[in-house]
Amino acid sequence: MKEKRSLYDILKQADEKRAQEELAAGERLDTLDSTERVKVLSPARLVSKRFFRNRLAMVGLGILIFMFAFAFLGPIPYPFSQTALFYNYKPLSVDYAMATERTEYVSYAIPGAPEVPSTVISYINSYITAMKTAGETTMDITDSSGTPLRMDQLGEGVYTLSAATQTPVATYYGSTLLGTYNAQQDAFAWNAGTTQSDAFQSAVRDAVKAGNKSFSYNGDSYTVAAVRKNQYSVTRSSTSIQFMGGDLGADFRAAVEANLKAGSFTFGDQNYKIVSNGDGSYTIAALGDMAAARVASTLVFNALNVGQQFSDSFKAGALLAVHGSGAFTDNGAAYTVKQDAGGNLGIFDSADNQVVMLGNFAIRRYSGDDTLSLDFKLAAQAVVENMQAQGLLTSTFTFKLPQLDDQAKVVTDENGNVTYVDTEIKVTHKPTGEYVMTCNQTTKLIAIFAPPGSRNILGNTKDATPRLNVFGTDGDGMDVLARVMYGGRISLIVGFVVVFLEIVLGAIMGGLAGFFGGWVDTLIMRLCDIFFCIPQIPVLIILGALFDKLKLDPYTRIIWMMVVLGVLYWAYIARLIRGQILSLREQEFMVAQEATGMPASKRIFKHLIPNVLPLIIVQATLDLGAIIILESTLSFLGLGVKRPMASWGSIINGVTGSPQDMVKYAYIWVPVGLLICLSVIAFNFVGDGLRDAFDPKSKQ
Repeated sequence: MKEKRSLYDILKQADEKRAQEELAAGERLDTLDSTERVKVLSPARLVSKRFFRNRLAMVGLGILIFMFAFAFLGPIPYPFSQTALFYNYKPLSVDYAMATERTEYVSYAIPGAPEVPSTVISYINSYITAMKTAGETTMDITDSSGTPLRMDQLGEGVYTLSAATQTPVATYYGSTLLGTYNAQQDAFAWNAGTTQSDAFQSAVRDAVKAGNKSFSYNGDSYTVAAVRKNQYSVTRSSTSIQFMGGDLGADFRAAVEANLKAGSFTFGDQNYKIVSNGDGSYTIAALGDMAAARVASTLVFNALNVGQQFSDSFKAGALLAVHGSGAFTDNGAAYTVKQDAGGNLGIFDSADNQVVMLGNFAIRRYSGDDTLSLDFKLAAQAVVENMQAQGLLTSTFTFKLPQLDDQAKVVTDENGNVTYVDTEIKVTHKPTGEYVMTCNQTTKLIAIFAPPGSRNILGNTKDATPRLNVFGTDGDGMDVLARVMYGGRISLIVGFVVVFLEIVLGAIMGGLAGFFGGWVDTLIMRLCDIFFCIPQIPVLIILGALFDKLKLDPYTRIIWMMVVLGVLYWAYIARLIRGQILSLREQEFMVAQEATGMPASKRIFKHLIPNVLPLIIVQATLDLGAIIILESTLSFLGLGVKRPMASWGSIINGVTGSPQDMVKYAYIWVPVGLLICLSVIAFNFVGDGLRDAFDPKSKQ
């Protein structure tokens, strides 16, 4: 049977035969009905030719190629990261030391002496002030529990706080809640300071299982009460007293029970103190003679060996010896207290070598470290005393300090000895009472706002070779060029991810609404109306404040920001695609495909999506610029990308402190601003070029 052919097939075969004959004859194939001509003028080739002939589109494409190479390829050979810190060394007037005249009394515990309540220790300065006001050398005081104490003046500037010795005589066990028992979990929760044996815990379990409300253990009575389901309280119900020596009788026990809250009582001619042990038991101690418990003074211990530390027991022994025997021992070593060659009170070891000089001034480095030499302390103290005598607020003196090179390292001679140089030190009396000493020294500083072309030292390496910062450094001492490149990565990535999310969401929702129509269309369009009504900027501000409160990691913050932006801006894309699909759905070719019985999925992916794709590409290109501006704005306001990560907006934010800063540091924000403008313009040029290429009638 002869194959039936359509008219189109017959004409196509004739055209191909004629084309072959013309090709064999060497004739040009330039007729409009030529199949070769049709191949040359295919839609993809036509769109490409129209796009590449658009000069503005080519300018935009070139700018974008440069931007992507700058942001994604530039950091690869560049030696610095976006968080690399740079330092430099500059001669600077620094706070070197501080002198404070000690007027507050500092107390030290005497080893082996009775303990004194912390509340009493905190009031030692008040007690001494009261004694000075009254002109007394001794004062009797009482702590909150009624225990007698006494302050005594040993001599000029040295006081002792004495407390009665305590000899435990009995332990009183009172009725008290010991803890709880959870029968379901078989777990005990004892109150603080209370511990019970395994045998006692077994007795509690047995009482609970038997349903007993009380039980006895080691001669004491206990009660078990249900607090709630499976939860029981365990209480010692009996009271007892255990004497450590002889039995003091029932009257003594009655006196103890009557004064448990008071904390002290008198029985016979003896004073007693009651101390709670925290587990429902109390220790009763007999108070004996007064013994020195703490010694207080304003004297400062200045070590002759820099950095040497002294224990509290050493200081307590030394202060007791000042107005006592003049000798003391500490850790088996013997010391004497006497005047040194300069007339100052000093402490000497058994070999008569001075180890401490006592004074009234605490002279420390400004950081608080006690690492200054004794010679410096003496020189500074002399200047401060002279300022006090003459009522001066400022003064100067010269002292030999270690010489520093241009990298703040101590200079040594050929023998390795430190080189010293005369340094003028200025002393200023502050309103707060301190005497601050300042001098010029080479100091390592963060290279803040270093100008373009400056050389600074990279902070995370031991190599002190100055490195070139092409665009200088920012307010945090980080390389501007590195941050601009890495910031471009963030801004471009955020733009592409947000546009991708909004296009995907918009295409899905708009496609469903346009293809199915009916209630699906109504539901999705009302959802779009809701998103149109959301105030995006206030929402972003609130989310930025929330991210700050949660202290999110910078990378996590970027991810959330991209997701939120994508969700907020999909509605416009959905409505645009819906309109296009509604129009395409009624076209003849779609009606024909539906009439032939083509499945819905095939109609969508083979006909609708390819026809809507040009619109999606153009809209995505145009939206990229808008998203980059939005991200830069949010980061500029401190709501977007956070340090140490860089974005173009956050870089500009770092130099907006004042109009003077904007002018002074224009080399930082002007290039970034130009990059933002060029990127947005380039995306718009490419978007316009694509729109004209896909729809040449749009220019008419």
